[in-house]
Amino acid sequence: MKSIFAASLLLTLVALTSADPAAAYAADDTSSDDSAPFANNTKTAPAPFAVAPSSGFGAMDQWVLTMRTTSDNGYFFFHKKSGDDNWELNLHPAIDYFITGRFSVGGTVGIAYSPANAGSTWLDIGARAGFNLNITDHIGWWPNVGVSAHHENVNHNSATSTSLNVFAPFLYHLVPHLFAGVGPSFSFLISGGDGSAVGLDFVLGGWL
Repeated sequence: MKSIFAASLLLTLVALTSADPAAAYAADDTSSDDSAPFANNTKTAPAPFAVAPSSGFGAMDQWVLTMRTTSDNGYFFFHKKSGDDNWELNLHPAIDYFITGRFSVGGTVGIAYSPANAGSTWLDIGARAGFNLNITDHIGWWPNVGVSAHHENVNHNSATSTSLNVFAPFLYHLVPHLFAGVGPSFSFLISGGDGSAVGLDFVLGGWL
């Protein structure tokens, strides 16, 4: 009886020592199992909603539409004061296109109208180029430089001038595809007058 028990114990020990440890580990390891790719895997990609709001801005073939204040007039859309004729319409939209990652080209248009002073009007049109730098998940810097022509008709007196313009706003990306920003602006007259203008402008925009 003792010999049978000893023989059984010996066979059990031989079976245990001859088993392949690597095979046993592979059988127990399910981290690389294709049927459960996310199980015990700490290197999975973040969910789409976790992407930083600024991460997609400035990509190649991207269109950006913005509306900004101007140093001269200072209103986004529409301004009205008391009185029948004491109001002003002011628009300054721009559209830009990223030709490569970070580098953009675009055009700007500005129009202002006031019925006071015999229906005064101001018109700006220009072209610009810019460079975008995403600093953090929410903050970026998008300076641009361009040239513009300005025409005004005030009290039946017309004047035209051209200028070199620089606008360097810091952007805060509220959510993906929507941002607001503020930064210094400089306008240097090339023709049609003397002097320059310095201001702090605001911008609101979105991108596709």
